[in-house]
Amino acid sequence: MEIGYTATDSVRDVIESLGRTEDVRFSPSNRRLAITAFHLNAIAIFDIDITGSPGAKEVALTRAVKFSSPSLDYPHGLDFIDEETVVVACRGGDVPILKLPVDERADPSCDVLPAQVLRAGKLPFWKAPGSVSVVKSDRHSCETLVCNAGGNTVTRHRVDFGAECPLERSDVLLEKWLDIPDGVAVSADGQWIAISNHNAHNVMLYRNSPSLNQHSDPDGILRSIYYPHGLRFSPNGRCMFVADAGSPYVFVYDNDGQGWDGVHDAVASFRVMDDSVYLRGRANPKEGGPKGIDIDRGMNVLVTTCECQPLAFFDLPALLESAAAGRPHDGRHRISRQEQYAFAMRFELDALERANGSRARAAQAEARARHAEAAVAQARSRAASAETGAARAEARAAKAMARAAKAKAKAARAKARAGFVINGRPWRITSPLSRLYSALKRSN
Repeated sequence: MEIGYTATDSVRDVIESLGRTEDVRFSPSNRRLAITAFHLNAIAIFDIDITGSPGAKEVALTRAVKFSSPSLDYPHGLDFIDEETVVVACRGGDVPILKLPVDERADPSCDVLPAQVLRAGKLPFWKAPGSVSVVKSDRHSCETLVCNAGGNTVTRHRVDFGAECPLERSDVLLEKWLDIPDGVAVSADGQWIAISNHNAHNVMLYRNSPSLNQHSDPDGILRSIYYPHGLRFSPNGRCMFVADAGSPYVFVYDNDGQGWDGVHDAVASFRVMDDSVYLRGRANPKEGGPKGIDIDRGMNVLVTTCECQPLAFFDLPALLESAAAGRPHDGRHRISRQEQYAFAMRFELDALERANGSRARAAQAEARARHAEAAVAQARSRAASAETGAARAEARAAKAMARAAKAKAKAARAKARAGFVINGRPWRITSPLSRLYSALKRSN
């Protein structure tokens, strides 16, 4: 099911230079493909042609340009607003909007300045933006959803995509139950929002209604994933594809045309890399597998990216056919599907609540430990201060004793100079007279 691609030497040079990649995205026309280069602080844009018949598709990458910008600070996620405008979520803290030239004569490497930069401003919990999805609101503006992995929120920003892309409004859209939101996707009809919930090992699905807010529970949950990262709805909204960064697989979910309410298990999975590639990137249990994922508008090709396999293309209809063949048998049940969904959702949310409680208790224990360590440090500081004071007092006493000894020695020297005193008289003065008096007395 994998489709080999053709590329010129210059294009392959760009691919090989990318290093760590995190996200990949087709442009609205399907003629461009964007990918992030995390450590290069750049994004690469490829011209792409997809041709062929079912079972015999061909992918050609005909040109590549690497765009750098001072506003790119560890670019992690990206999406197209239009063919020339890309919004990039940077782990370094900002979300720049770049206007990219389409001139085919442009150099393979190019520097651009942002048309606009979305910043935290007064928004709470904006930290380490990592994923972004653009939803057109009307002909002149769009809503940009940003996953803030460090703040455990999804924020929403309304942008006018004119020449300077002015920001019209920002707010926090989702927060409850999120634990490192690491991917975001919106269904083609705009009815569903999906968020990869990295540390909870699931994907949250929300009905995109006016009442949706940061306190909302999810309407659906996808489970059976180690570390969900990139994710995409199929163009018809029936299937969802989730890249698992902790395994060499992409997981497939199917709602049977019933919507995404309730809990869903994967109906199929397919390997997107061999063990040698997977193990080469497995620095820890959260790494090694596919990161970014996207589907072309014609629903013909699925593309994945990660550091050790920057680009891989797959025949999407063949994958869907395989997913349908692998769907588990849904036998008769005594309770309704809605009741199953409600029960499973409650079970999943209770599990999340227990996990949140465990994390809260762990945080409290850590806080108590830090407090105890601070108390010990304070006691040691006081003891050290006391020891320092005692040492200073001893030093002062030693100085006083030295001064006393010095004074005593001085007095002794003075006494030595004056001579001894006998019967109240200085001995050195009276001694000669005493000897003379004794001699005279003996002569008489």
